[in-house]
Amino acid sequence: MIVRDLLRLPNLLSLSRVGLAPVIGWLLWREGDQASLAAVVLMAVAGITDGLDGYLARRLGQVSRLGIALDPIADKLFAGLLVLFLIFFRDFPIWLAAAIIGRDLAILIAGSILMRGRDLSLPSNLTGKYAFGTMAVLLTSYVMRFPFGIEICTWLTAALLAASTINYARVFAKVKRGEKPPLFRDRAIYRWTRTVVTWSISIWYLWELYRYLRG
Repeated sequence: MIVRDLLRLPNLLSLSRVGLAPVIGWLLWREGDQASLAAVVLMAVAGITDGLDGYLARRLGQVSRLGIALDPIADKLFAGLLVLFLIFFRDFPIWLAAAIIGRDLAILIAGSILMRGRDLSLPSNLTGKYAFGTMAVLLTSYVMRFPFGIEICTWLTAALLAASTINYARVFAKVKRGEKPPLFRDRAIYRWTRTVVTWSISIWYLWELYRYLRG
């Protein structure tokens, strides 16, 4: 049963992210502009599979307990391996690597313990999504050796990691006490603020990246 579920296309896509990580590590070891570009392309492919696996699982009617658990585990393994490679080949800060890997391990362990035997779905952690997105941009900036991206995304990632960890801790604490997880009320002012800030930072980042690539 487990083997059959693993061989389903959505789960194979999730597993492919883990398989891409060593290839990216090898490209980082090789150095050079072409190797760095290839690494960025593979990171983009990994990002596409992250959205595609869930979509295909729903579209093909192949949603399973294994797939639901495998998707976030594959994400965290991919990110953890990439961070380790960047420590060796791009001088990624160890303190931030410890924060990223430690937080992911804590969430996986605490979540698996607390949700065992509970028929309960946890609400989406919005700060966690923003932390993951910012971390992806940070890792890409390190691969490209893009100083502006490294500087701005380091502190954004650290702040969002701290915020998402606090939110996860609040949710886990309520679940442990037998309470329902708190629901996030996404008011219009929150959505507009996020949109303005996200687009402003994104445009600034892309402009600086354009200047960097032009030399």
